[in-house]
Amino acid sequence: MEIILLSKINKLGDSGKVINVKSGYARNFLIPTGKAILANKKNIESFEAQRIALEQENISKILTAKERAEKIQKINSITILSKVGKAGKIFGSVGIRNIIKEIMLLGLKVNKKEIRLPNGLLRKVGEHRVIFQPHQKVSIDFIVNIIEKK
Repeated sequence: MEIILLSKINKLGDSGKVINVKSGYARNFLIPTGKAILANKKNIESFEAQRIALEQENISKILTAKERAEKIQKINSITILSKVGKAGKIFGSVGIRNIIKEIMLLGLKVNKKEIRLPNGLLRKVGEHRVIFQPHQKVSIDFIVNIIEKK
């Protein structure tokens, strides 16, 4: 039985793919749960129109993500003041919330899911590389500089 996948399913394919599966699997699981529809001429045409609209929406999301990434890249680095103990270790740690707070002070809005700390929480004084990823296909690096609060 030919069906059109409405969502990504492991070992079958991505959304929008027309595949051939056993009729029982399609009738008893995929179609009732809304993960697929029957692949007839009408459904294929309507899904193509939806797919084109989704692709255009995705392109616009990527463009806005690139614009936001360029704004962050212009900043290049952020400085955070922190109390420091022995051997350059800071009291506590600097996390995503602290970084977002500093970015917001510069007038940019950032979601906590868009910031990645490749080496975990920042616990030492110095420069640290942080990744800003507003979209799956768009990411840039910027520097967080932690200095001692006097």
